[in-house]
Amino acid sequence: GHAVAGDPPDPRVHLAQAEPARPGVRAPFVEERLADFALGLRHADLPREIVDGVKRLLVDTLACAFGALGAPPARIAEETFRKTFGGEPAASVIGGKLPISAEGATLVNGILARYLDLNDIYVGRDPNHPSECIPAALAVAEETGAGGRELIEAIVVGYEAQLAIVDAISFSDRGFHSLSCAGFAVPLMAGKLWGLTRAQIIDAVGVAGPRQMTLLAMNRGPISMIKAMAYANTAMDSLFATRMAAAGFTGAVDSMSWFAENVKGKRPDLPFSIGGGTFRLPKVGLKRFPLQFELQTVAEAGVNLHEQVRARLKDVEEIIVETYPTTIERTADPSRYRPATKETADHSLPVCMALALTEGNVTIQHFEDGRWRADDILALARKVKAKVSDRLVAADPRGRGAVVTVRFGDGRSAESSVEIADGDPRRPMARASLEGKFLQYAAPALGEARAREALALIDRLDTLSSVRDLMKALR
Repeated sequence: GHAVAGDPPDPRVHLAQAEPARPGVRAPFVEERLADFALGLRHADLPREIVDGVKRLLVDTLACAFGALGAPPARIAEETFRKTFGGEPAASVIGGKLPISAEGATLVNGILARYLDLNDIYVGRDPNHPSECIPAALAVAEETGAGGRELIEAIVVGYEAQLAIVDAISFSDRGFHSLSCAGFAVPLMAGKLWGLTRAQIIDAVGVAGPRQMTLLAMNRGPISMIKAMAYANTAMDSLFATRMAAAGFTGAVDSMSWFAENVKGKRPDLPFSIGGGTFRLPKVGLKRFPLQFELQTVAEAGVNLHEQVRARLKDVEEIIVETYPTTIERTADPSRYRPATKETADHSLPVCMALALTEGNVTIQHFEDGRWRADDILALARKVKAKVSDRLVAADPRGRGAVVTVRFGDGRSAESSVEIADGDPRRPMARASLEGKFLQYAAPALGEARAREALALIDRLDTLSSVRDLMKALR
């Protein structure tokens, strides 16, 4: 185990590291395996691919956060947190001036990173945006003065824990959102950075995890600000839970298995695996457009068609989008043709298709300035018909491709097919594109020189003696 010498034995934890378990000795709980993975992970043992991958993900996540500066959810959350909780000003708000507590930074920066729906994506049994764990890691690393290598370790722990959980269990199958895994992952990162013992980390997971189940209802119907706040709030609370565990507060035991067994879904098994020298982090994709992940190929196909159709938009008779059943279910139901909020519009297949064809791109500005609700966009959106593509489904049952056909009144048509989105792990976003994404959103807040300085600091993250150097550059 990883207990510190002199720690009293935990009567609830019986170590059973051998696989398979010996007769009469139980196998470790999921929470115990997570704690052992977190404590055993060392930067020196990480492949270069993983270290470089963390840097890419950090650049992307910070780009998303800078792009959302001034967004109402983050502003409201920061003002409310400062008035209600206060706390030791030990961490930075991205793009801000005044420090805040680690919990406050986790909340506000987490909202910023998620708000635009431009952050990363992984699809296991459920889709998940694992970069939502990064603000918590940054806040605790800054609070403690941890080095860049320790931050890299914490981010890898957060990613691998979340992705192992969403590979093992479908929360949505049980009526919950996959971000529920935050309560099990964030305490691992915080506990590792704070130097907690194995028993304390297990307790932290046992305090945070069972209380952080988020209903899938938050994504049904018109989508509200809660989409950007749900993980961030859970992460904030998980830091507090970890502080409680460090002070001796005990938590529930084996709650993940209980959830799998008692909250019934179509697949009640829990095939959990983590570690062993294999990593899920390289399978995480990035986003080119600030849209729901299944709409990336739809938007790209529309952008590809823009030059062909821009002069003939008034002659469009119908727009056929052939894609996957789940994409249609999530993004093309009747409410998506009449979005009432920005959060619903960026989850709307017809609106995003209309923007892509008309504008030749789909950007943050289109949603922030209300272009998405313009009469011409909504009129064109009403001509969109989504249908299941038998060909795409047969070729890749778990794919997210799209075939778009624009038909004109004179019988002519134009077509574009995108089977793998730009930024998908199978079609990685170019380094120049990723840095351009960061500079586009960070430079207006920091200035070009400071933004490039931040990129350089991330590039040499594993040589930084303190994460505070990076966070100073982001203020």
